[in-house]
Amino acid sequence: METHIRKIESSRKRFLSKIVAIMCVLAFTIGGASAANADYFAGGMPSKKNSVKYVGINSTYVNQFNNARFRWNALSGVTFGKSNSAKNTMTAARYSSSWYGLYTSKGPRNNSRTFTIQVNVRSLQAASGGNMSKWIASTSAHELGHALSLKDNPNTSKSSLMKHSRNRSTAIGPQSYDVSEVKRIY
Repeated sequence: METHIRKIESSRKRFLSKIVAIMCVLAFTIGGASAANADYFAGGMPSKKNSVKYVGINSTYVNQFNNARFRWNALSGVTFGKSNSAKNTMTAARYSSSWYGLYTSKGPRNNSRTFTIQVNVRSLQAASGGNMSKWIASTSAHELGHALSLKDNPNTSKSSLMKHSRNRSTAIGPQSYDVSEVKRIY
């Protein structure tokens, strides 16, 4: 009789363990928990509302930087303003490195964090062929994506402005995947 009771208790424990496991899987699947997303960039700004100032650029770059801001600003809730007193900067010059654009953030992820975006005219001229203005637009918008906490080369098969393999002549603004990631992060 005692053996029979132990078997019943053991069977009952296994059954309850399975029920708990099923409930955990359901809770995770329905949204009680979420998996970490690998496409988040910790160097981004704490808000999707930021101002920038342009430093040392000509009208070609002013226009392209404005267009990059406007493409992001077309999204609900994203604001990249322009102000001569902004601490965040965008600039373009002929750098000796091979990168097209460089985003650098400084400070902790709070209201004191600032960023600098540098666009490398030398590299863009060498690689863009006859599409220089589109490559400037793509690079500028890409670097602003970092300010919105988007990382390079996201793990997705969807089109993304943040992919280095993108067509810089056509991907000159945020793609639907980028928009959904910004909404998820903020």
